[in-house]
Amino acid sequence: MADAPPTGGLTLVGIGPGGLDYLTRRAERAIREADVVVGYRFYLELILPLIEDKEFVEFPMGAEIERAREAVRRAREGQRVALVTGGDPGIYGMAAPVYQALLELEEDQAAAVNLEVVPGVTAATASAALVGTPLIQDFAVISLSDRFVPWDVIEKRLRNALDADLAVVIYEPASRHRPSHMTKAWRIISEFRTEDSPVAVVRDATRPDQTVTVTTVGEMMELPYDMKTAVIIGNSTSYVARGLMLTPREHPAVTDA
Repeated sequence: MADAPPTGGLTLVGIGPGGLDYLTRRAERAIREADVVVGYRFYLELILPLIEDKEFVEFPMGAEIERAREAVRRAREGQRVALVTGGDPGIYGMAAPVYQALLELEEDQAAAVNLEVVPGVTAATASAALVGTPLIQDFAVISLSDRFVPWDVIEKRLRNALDADLAVVIYEPASRHRPSHMTKAWRIISEFRTEDSPVAVVRDATRPDQTVTVTTVGEMMELPYDMKTAVIIGNSTSYVARGLMLTPREHPAVTDA
């Protein structure tokens, strides 16, 4: 009798913004049921209480495709693998490297990996929940990291989003390798928003070191920024009341029509 085929699989798990309370039930179950958990070391630290008794494989920042290939390899060998990623896998997450790794295989081999993608809470929605209703109308999310997207494209996207009167959530506003990107972005923001336009700056949303500041375009550059910070720029209807950053559900143009 032939040996039974491997019965493993790969679950790509969005762990949300960081706090364990913000894991979905499916995400937690996938991690608990896994034989091995693969991920960037910082993400593994965020879920350490769930994986202390498991095998886990750490990767440094920047090794996304290596992470994905290792997870796929182990799944093909019959292990139940949870590959964890911050926020949602399809929003600046590990979904693209995983699909790239699968496309390197023959179609039947890729299908045998049994991929499941578990969505997660994003930094944008986690941060917005802490400050009011800044994203109640249309909004855009833009990362200032030029690791994968050229700066001139980022600048064009930011200008167009602000010009279209969208609220804008900025991810990865600064790092030690690009300390001036937030300053460049602020100059663009200042072209399309007044000095008193509201801004929310949230660092480490849902984590123990969480900080939340509601400020203005004119004063926002007095704050520190890093990779763990999300910045929410309101649209033209956003305002501050009782310390909250609020955007009305209806744009004034609707009632004026």
